[in-house]
Amino acid sequence: MSIPRLGAAGLAVGVLSGLLGIGGGVVLVPVLVSLFAMAQKRAQATSLAAITLTALAGALSYGIAGDVVIVPALLVVAGGLVGTFLGAELLHRLSDRALKIAFAAVMVAVAVRMALAPPVEGAGEIAHLEPVVLLGYVGAGLLMGLLSALIGIGGGIVMVPLLVLGFGFTPQEAQGTSLAAMVPISLLGAWRHARRGYTDWRSGAVLGLGGVVGAPLGTLVAQAAPGEWLQRLFAVLLLVTAVQLVLKARRTPS
Repeated sequence: MSIPRLGAAGLAVGVLSGLLGIGGGVVLVPVLVSLFAMAQKRAQATSLAAITLTALAGALSYGIAGDVVIVPALLVVAGGLVGTFLGAELLHRLSDRALKIAFAAVMVAVAVRMALAPPVEGAGEIAHLEPVVLLGYVGAGLLMGLLSALIGIGGGIVMVPLLVLGFGFTPQEAQGTSLAAMVPISLLGAWRHARRGYTDWRSGAVLGLGGVVGAPLGTLVAQAAPGEWLQRLFAVLLLVTAVQLVLKARRTPS
C-alpha cells in the first residue's frame, strides 16, 4: 500500500480523534475497507495496531497532566486482556459479512449516542475502591477488550461515559484512564490477530504515526468549535458510512 496515502488517512483519522475525543477505530476501519480495499478482518486488526500508537501518545499527554488514575486503569486492563482473547477467537469464527453488519450496528449505536446525548460532564468524586467497584472496573475492561478485538475499535466511545457516569471520573480523568488502558488492550488484540495473519503491522505503524500528528490539530479545532454540533456532524458521517457498509455486506458472500 502507498505510504503517503496511508499517512494521509492516519492524519485525517487523528484529526477526528482529537476533535471528538475518540480512539479513531470507528472511522479507520471503514476507511481501510472502502478506500484501501482491505478485507474486514484485516482492517480491524490493522486498526488496532494503529490505535496502539495514537492511544499511547494521548495517554502520555494526559498522564503528564495527572489525569490517568492508575488503579482503575490496571483493573480495566485486567478485564480487557480477557475480553481481547474472547473477541479474537470470535473474530476468527465469524464471516466478513457478519463482521460488516456487526460493525455497522456499533456505528449506528455510537451515532445515536453522539447525536442525542449531551456532552458528558463531570459527575463528582471517584468511587471508593470497594469490592463491587473493583469488579465494575474489571467488567468494564472486559467489555472494552471484547469490542476492541471483535470490532477493531479502541473502546473509548463506551469507556469514557461509563467512567464518568458510573464511577465519578471527570471527563479528563476518564479520557486519560481510558487511553492508558487502551494501549495494552489494543496491542494484545493486534498481536492475537497477527497470529491468524490478519494484522498488517507496517500499515498500522504508518496510520498510527499519522494519527499521532493529526490528533493535536483536531484538539486545537475542538477548542474553538461548538462541541454539540461537532458530535452531531460526526453522527451523520457514521450513519452514512454504516449504510454503505451494510450495502457492501449484502454483496459479500456469507
